[in-house]
Amino acid sequence: MAIKPCEECGGPVSDKAESCPMCEVKKTNKNSIISWVFVVILIFGGGWWFINILSSGAISGKAEPGPQIMNQGKVEESWIYKNAKDEMRGQEAKFATTVSTNSVDFDFPYNGGSKLILTLRKSGNETDVMVTVSKGQILCGIRGCETAFKFDTGAVQTITMTEPDNHASDVLFVMHDKTEDKIINHLKTSKKLIIEVPFYQEGKKQFTFDVSSLKWD
Repeated sequence: MAIKPCEECGGPVSDKAESCPMCEVKKTNKNSIISWVFVVILIFGGGWWFINILSSGAISGKAEPGPQIMNQGKVEESWIYKNAKDEMRGQEAKFATTVSTNSVDFDFPYNGGSKLILTLRKSGNETDVMVTVSKGQILCGIRGCETAFKFDTGAVQTITMTEPDNHASDVLFVMHDKTEDKIINHLKTSKKLIIEVPFYQEGKKQFTFDVSSLKWD
């Protein structure tokens, strides 16, 4: 199971999903632009040489059909920022993404180390907070499941999250708008975040993030 960018909105979407969990547009081409999550992991894990490739234009960051990528992976400390525009609908979306500093090992077929990706997305007046596992099967449902967030040395917070409408098992969304606002406010003032997520046949696993210096309006 791999995570690729949606051709319409640029958000992360499983290659096994029939439609994007963010914009709900059905996929038309499996060979879309280079996986956004793959780019994120390479940038964080592979060093600044990949950033130079991005800035030099060696990777165009365009998907046809679909929105034009206005900013393909601008890195500022622990976060990567991207803007995308849907030329057809005239909508602009911005993303902030960070990858867990640790990996979790699952059994076959997801063995080899899995990362958790935390993504903020804003399009118009709508904001999403979501997590995506690079390899693995999250145990949840559209009615919601409980995850745990801990910012710095604060108390553990129980956060209700939900699968997307297409039932993709590698993505979770924060269910309530007020909770999204609360999480983003914590992210702006925190340096460390631990997220605990339930996985099918694997139990609850914890992922640690460096969330310092988030720039988000």
